[in-house]
Amino acid sequence: MIEAFQAFDADVQKLPQWVQIWMDIIAIVLVITTVTLLVGKLTRPLGLYVLGTAVATLIIMISMHAQMGMVRLLGVVHIVFWTPMIIYIWRRLRNDPPGKIHSAAMAILMIVCFVALVFDYYDVARYLFGQRAPIV
Repeated sequence: MIEAFQAFDADVQKLPQWVQIWMDIIAIVLVITTVTLLVGKLTRPLGLYVLGTAVATLIIMISMHAQMGMVRLLGVVHIVFWTPMIIYIWRRLRNDPPGKIHSAAMAILMIVCFVALVFDYYDVARYLFGQRAPIV
């Protein structure tokens, strides 16, 4: 698994600089918002979901990368995990928002994941329509 992670990381380093920065932003937001959500009693279940999906996403993406390379289909992992999370957060913020700090963390997480999903849906669609070559 370590070799697979190193190969994935090596391909990430070949991506355009803006993509690498965007991936760093996503990682930072995931860490900060997960910790914030885990601290709150009312937001702990969401924090656990985010933590679990972050770990699962990393494992699944690295496994897919080991099999397929750096292809646009890797975004399907985010689509599967983050789409329901965004819907949940949206509904929760509308109907039963927690305190200000936790609501802010949820909103930031939702916005960042939504933007990432725009890229992921686009990439997966491109893959499904025939652009299957590795992107690096």
